[in-house]
Amino acid sequence: MRNKCFKFAILKQGILITVIMLLTVVCGFAQTAVVKGIITDELGDPIENAIIRGTDFEQQTITNEHGHYSLTVPSGRSIQLFIQHLSHQDTLITLQLKSKETHTLNVVLRTTGERLQTVNINGGPTVGYVQVNPKLTFQLPSPTGGMESLIKMLPGTSSTNELSSQYNVRGGNFDENLVFVNGIQIYRPFLVRNAQQEGMSFINSDLTGSVMFSAGGFDAKYGDKMSSVLDVIYKEPTKIGGSFSASLLGATAHAEGKVNNFSFLIGVRFKSNAYLLKSLETAGNYKPRFFDTQFLLNWKLTQKWSVSLLGNVSRNYYQFQPDSVNKNFGTIENPMKLRAFYEGQEVDRYQNYLGGLTFRYQPDQNNQIRLILSSYYAKESETYDILAQYWLNDIRLSGDGEVEVGDVLGYGSYLEHARNHLTSVVSAIDLQGVHDLPYHNKLEWGVKAQNEYIKDNIKEWIMIDSSGYTLPMIPTTPGEIVVAGDPARLLDFGEDNYLIANNTLNTWRFTGYIQDTWKIDNDSLSRFTLTGGLRYHFWTYNTKEFTVSPRLAFIYKPRWKHDWQFSLRTGLYYQPAFYREMRYPDGTLNPDIQSQRSVQVVAGSEYRFNLWRRPFKFTAEAYYKYLDRLITYNVNNVQIIYSGYNNAKGFATGIDLRLSGEFVRGLESWFSVSIMKTMEDVIGDYKIDADGNQVEVGYIPRPTDQRVAFNLFFQDHIPSFPQFRVHLNFVFASGLPYGPPNAEPAMRVFRTTWYRRVDLGLSFMLLEQSRDRMKHKSEFLRSIKNAGIYLEVFNILNIYNVSSYMWFTDIYNYQRPVPTYLTGRLVNVKFMVEF
Repeated sequence: MRNKCFKFAILKQGILITVIMLLTVVCGFAQTAVVKGIITDELGDPIENAIIRGTDFEQQTITNEHGHYSLTVPSGRSIQLFIQHLSHQDTLITLQLKSKETHTLNVVLRTTGERLQTVNINGGPTVGYVQVNPKLTFQLPSPTGGMESLIKMLPGTSSTNELSSQYNVRGGNFDENLVFVNGIQIYRPFLVRNAQQEGMSFINSDLTGSVMFSAGGFDAKYGDKMSSVLDVIYKEPTKIGGSFSASLLGATAHAEGKVNNFSFLIGVRFKSNAYLLKSLETAGNYKPRFFDTQFLLNWKLTQKWSVSLLGNVSRNYYQFQPDSVNKNFGTIENPMKLRAFYEGQEVDRYQNYLGGLTFRYQPDQNNQIRLILSSYYAKESETYDILAQYWLNDIRLSGDGEVEVGDVLGYGSYLEHARNHLTSVVSAIDLQGVHDLPYHNKLEWGVKAQNEYIKDNIKEWIMIDSSGYTLPMIPTTPGEIVVAGDPARLLDFGEDNYLIANNTLNTWRFTGYIQDTWKIDNDSLSRFTLTGGLRYHFWTYNTKEFTVSPRLAFIYKPRWKHDWQFSLRTGLYYQPAFYREMRYPDGTLNPDIQSQRSVQVVAGSEYRFNLWRRPFKFTAEAYYKYLDRLITYNVNNVQIIYSGYNNAKGFATGIDLRLSGEFVRGLESWFSVSIMKTMEDVIGDYKIDADGNQVEVGYIPRPTDQRVAFNLFFQDHIPSFPQFRVHLNFVFASGLPYGPPNAEPAMRVFRTTWYRRVDLGLSFMLLEQSRDRMKHKSEFLRSIKNAGIYLEVFNILNIYNVSSYMWFTDIYNYQRPVPTYLTGRLVNVKFMVEF
């Protein structure tokens, strides 16, 4: 009875704090006006992603694909608007508006890379956030495509699996990244083990209007994770349009339009990467089918009220019937061959549905309140029955110099079975407010209540046989072969080699934040920007824990001849456990799980300059993250296997550098370098030294300890034939730690080979509106914005990178890792048209 009363009291406390934060919000009303219009080039074509911002006030915006923009500005005094685009000349405009006036300002930008040298630009707190152009997703040659393929190329992010859309950020794992679409949080599937099962990510690039990414030190408004935030806003159409694309890997289509006060976005995607998976080393029958449809409907009910509805239906199906594996591996001194033959199949299904209804109330240009009602439903199933027989042999040269299979080092067979089913429902109500206050203050706040229902039914077993004897899972006799491709299947199955668990979880989370951005002016120039905020989190699963996260960001823009900007960001970041983090390897749940915690300090700088009369930008960030209450884990392919305990502390430190700009006029390129080290100290982890004494292991590399990463995205065209373009994607990254499955973290003493990959894209633009619009008399051809044909060569150097390892025990009782390789060289052709 006391326990129930205590939980009820804590629950009331969380609700009370939520109400108090609502009541303490102070709404100020400053005198403002609105500037709107369209930005075009010299041919009258709209310019997308042009930045419009003030030199002495914080507000800024970007144009949509039709060149339209709308910006709230101070009234009653002279202001300067700075308009900038990567491929056009910067423009500075001075104007003065009356209170509540709506002024139409249409601007034509000249197509030159020259920038204004005399203007000191203050665009608000952008250091630490990277704005990504969604149009580049089609130019970037990548097997997966999508927005995440661009995010992987940014400094601080890394991925060593081209089949997956997941990425690590500054030493964190996949589950430490936040993703928002129109203010609604997006979740990744639970049961995916291998990258080829993933399907498509949620973000539809055809519908995307703007993308902001932070690799750490982000604001209090962005939730409770320890690594990164990806904030995506879908477009608001202003006229009828659409696109279509098709390739050997799938197809996409979208339509958009606006009728009076109603606008719509509808996108459909289909992916079947069987053609890509055929380049994997395991021969078999791959039957993946991934389908996704999304829509965004907007209604402007009155001048002050509007409502939007975001919907998604995703159905992913993956069937695989393995046939055989035949590969050589090892070293020059000790080469080996693995042969395997399979029977059976794997069938996986992932169904996801999302709905988000947003009510927006804007009484004036200085105040806005949003109410978001959202619900996410996922039904996942993983079923397989696979029988395999293996032979492990050495390789030697015969008398005539021919390579032949030598002695048997190990042999055996195993049978795997699984019937895993998971259902999850995450529903939330989120109230947010944004207020422009006097004295250059911007106040933002939010409160959220979220219900999580998860039902997980696990049933797995494995039987290993060697020479006709049924053996336990862990090797006990020499000559026995143990298949350990998936550590999750080699954890404690019990005496009968079974893993059976049935979990049902129904909990509530209450979160909220309040933050203020204050710009300090000096001689009508905003040189300092200070953003401070607080977050709180309460979870009914663990009522003993109530977290508060303070965060602070400081930006300084000196009055130097060159355009420099500096920032310092720090904060306390909690990551409350979601379902997988709190689950022990045996399938049961940890009732005392705590939030992982990180104290972060990030120092950054940004330098904008001209080179070859074209704009460039150099960014640099150095960071240190102290980590404690960590939940240790291992990674196999894209599956994260958690220990379920808060049993480690650690750190991550590094530096990220990026140079971007027009190395070729009109085409954006960049390269980035990341140097990072992340370590952890497992509590109670000991080893025996040479003298037989028990000593503490100390700090060891974390599974995501990738020391060096280099990314290059370069675009070029033939000077006399600009329709023909080249797109190069280059990734070079050091290996990750790994060790035997079911072993202590201290056994992660090996590292994978370096990840090396070059993807090449060649494109021919059949039609471009900026180039061909005046040439065609046909109304149909004039309606086409862009049309092109692309030829892509994935992994042009045909380097076989490693995704994971299988482990075998040979006749000498040595455990030998056998690499599982990713895709080889492959050619893809795709076609795209925009209208």
